[in-house]
Amino acid sequence: MKISRFTWAAVSFGIAAAMFILTMEPTVGLIDSGELALACSEPGIAHPTGYPLYILIGRLFVLLSGLDPVLATNLLSAIAGGIAAAVLFAILDLLLGSLGNSNRSLTRAISIMVSLLFAASRTVWAASTITEVYALEIAIDLMALFCLLSWRAGERRSLFFLGAYLFGLSSGVHMMFVLFAPAVLLLIIFERRRIDLRMLLFGAVFFILGATAYLYLPIRAAQNPCANFGDPSSFERFFRHITAWQYRVWMFKRPAAELLTSLKSFAFQLAGEASVFAIPFALVGAVFMVIRKRRLFWICLAIFAFDVVYSLNYSIPDIESYYLPAIAIWLLWIGFGAAWIAEKLKWRFIAAIFLLPIIALPITRWREMDRSDYYLAEETAENLLALAPRDAIIYLNNWDWYAPAKYLQQARGYREDLILLDFELMRRSWYLEGLLEKYPQALGPARTEIKDFKTKVIKFERREEVSPSALETAWRRMHYAIARSALETRPVCGTFYTSEMANLFESAPKIGRGALLEIVVSERSISRIPTALYKLDEFRRLHDNLSWREKSMVSIYRGAWLARASNLHETGFIERSADYLELSLSFFPDHWNSYKNLAVIRIEQGRYEEAIDIFREGEPFIPPGSYPQMIYDDLERRIEERDSLSSMDDN
Repeated sequence: MKISRFTWAAVSFGIAAAMFILTMEPTVGLIDSGELALACSEPGIAHPTGYPLYILIGRLFVLLSGLDPVLATNLLSAIAGGIAAAVLFAILDLLLGSLGNSNRSLTRAISIMVSLLFAASRTVWAASTITEVYALEIAIDLMALFCLLSWRAGERRSLFFLGAYLFGLSSGVHMMFVLFAPAVLLLIIFERRRIDLRMLLFGAVFFILGATAYLYLPIRAAQNPCANFGDPSSFERFFRHITAWQYRVWMFKRPAAELLTSLKSFAFQLAGEASVFAIPFALVGAVFMVIRKRRLFWICLAIFAFDVVYSLNYSIPDIESYYLPAIAIWLLWIGFGAAWIAEKLKWRFIAAIFLLPIIALPITRWREMDRSDYYLAEETAENLLALAPRDAIIYLNNWDWYAPAKYLQQARGYREDLILLDFELMRRSWYLEGLLEKYPQALGPARTEIKDFKTKVIKFERREEVSPSALETAWRRMHYAIARSALETRPVCGTFYTSEMANLFESAPKIGRGALLEIVVSERSISRIPTALYKLDEFRRLHDNLSWREKSMVSIYRGAWLARASNLHETGFIERSADYLELSLSFFPDHWNSYKNLAVIRIEQGRYEEAIDIFREGEPFIPPGSYPQMIYDDLERRIEERDSLSSMDDN
C-alpha cells in the first residue's frame, strides 16, 4: 500500500509533538514566558514587535483548552514544534523526490529520519517546550517555503500566492521571516520566466493581507489592556513598536573579536544540533546539492548565510533561537548527503546509520531537555511577592524577576495588593502614563516629577534635542519623589543591591525583607520571617546545574539574606542572624563575607571551635593578601584562655 506524503508528515508531527508535550514546562519560565502568557490571557500586547498573530492564536489556545494561560501557551509551542518537524519532512521529501531516484521508499525514509533529527535538535526542542514565539514562527516560515518550492517544482500558481500570504502571516508572530527574504528574491530571479508583474503584485497583496494581523495592535491598545507594552494606540508609537526601534542599539555594533567568539559559539551549536556524526553528511549534501540542484543550493545558502550574518550581529543573550532557519537548512543538507550516499551503498546501511542517532538523541538528551518539572522561575517570583509587606511598592530591575511576578499577579491574582514597577521600563513615556492611570493614589503625589521626566523622555524618543544632564536629573527626581511620597503611606521595597538602581537608592536605609530590601524611614523592630518560609525546593534541586541566566535570577536571595542577617545582628537577634548566614552559605558557598560574618557570630557566642571550622571551610575564598593562620592562632589562644579559666573555676 502506498503511503502518502501527508500521512508520513502526520507521523513526524505525532512523534515530535508527543516528545515536546511530555517535556514541556508546566508553568511560567524565564525570559519572555510570563509576559507572553499574560498577553495571551487577556489578550494584550507584548514587547516589540507586538507579535499580534501569536497573541491571537495563544488566546485561542487559552480559551479552547481551559488550562492555566501559561500551560496553554506552552502547549501551543509543543504543537507548533511538531508542525515544524512535519513541514521539514515535506520539504525534504519534495526535494529528494525531484532528484528522480526510483527508490521513493528510501528517500521518504531519509526524509522522516531527518525531520525527527530536526525535532531532537537542542534549539528546536528548547523552543518547543516553553512559551515563546520561535516554534510557531519557524513552523509558518517553513510552510511558506514549502509552498514556494512546490510552485517552483511545477505545481499550480496558487501555491506562490499562498507562500506569500504565509510569510505575511509569519510577520505577525516574529520578524524572523525577514531572514528568508534574500532566498525568496533569488527564487524569483531564477524563475523570472514564469513570473510577470501582475503575479508579483498579487503576491505583494497576499503578503499584505497576511500582515494585517498588525491592525490588532492599535485597536487593542485603544482599549487599554493590562498588558499594553508600548501602548501602540497612536501612529507614532505603533510605528516605533513594529520597527522595534529600542532594540537597534544591539544591532551591527559588535567588535571583530566579539564577532569571532560568537561565530565559534554558533559553529559548536550547529555541530551539536544533530550530533557530530551528521557533519560529514551535511558537507556531502551541500556538495551534492551543488551538483544536482545548483539553484536550489543558492536558495538554501542564502537562507543559511543571511541568518548567520544577521544573528551574529545581534547581541542579545537568547540569540540561539534566531538560528532556527540555518538549522533547518543544515538538516536539509544532511538529508541530501544521506540520499547521495544511499546511491552508492545499500539503503539498509543508510537506515542503520540514521536510526541509531534518531533513537539515541532523544534518549541521551531527554534529561537535559526535559522541562516537565521546572518551577524555578515561579518559585523565585513567589518568594519575591509572598514575603513583601502589604500594599508595598516594589522596584524590580531584572526582566526574569518582573515578567513571572507580573504573570502571577495579573493572570493568577496572586498578591494583587502590590504595585510592581519595572525600573528599566520606567524610562519609557508609555509605561509612566500607564502607571499614573492605574495607580493614581499611590503615585499621584509624585505626579509632577513623573510628568517632568516623561516630557523630557518623549523628546528623546522622538530624537529631538534634549540635555542628557537634564534628563538624568529629572530621572533621579522622579524616583526620589515616588519613594518619598509613598513612604508616608506604604512600604517601598526592591532589588536595590544591583546595577544602576543600587546607586540611585544607595543612601536610603534598608533592611532585608523576604527576597527584597525594604527602605525604612526610622528605627523599628524587624518582623519575624523564619528562613523556613522560603520555598527553595526547586533552587536546591537545580543548584549545581544552573545556567548563567538562572544564576542571575536567584542572585537576589544572597543580597536579601545578607542584609537580613546584618539587620538582625545589629538589633541583637544573634542566632536568627546566624540562621540567615547559614541559609546563604548553603546556596552560595563561595561568598567569603558570609563565612566571616558567621564566624564572628560564633566568636561572640564563645563557640571558638565552630568559628575555626567555619574559617577553614571558607579559606579557599579568602581575599588575596590575607593571613588565615593569624586568625587560627588567635582563636586557639582564646580556646586555651577559656579552658584555663574553666579549669580554675572547677578547682
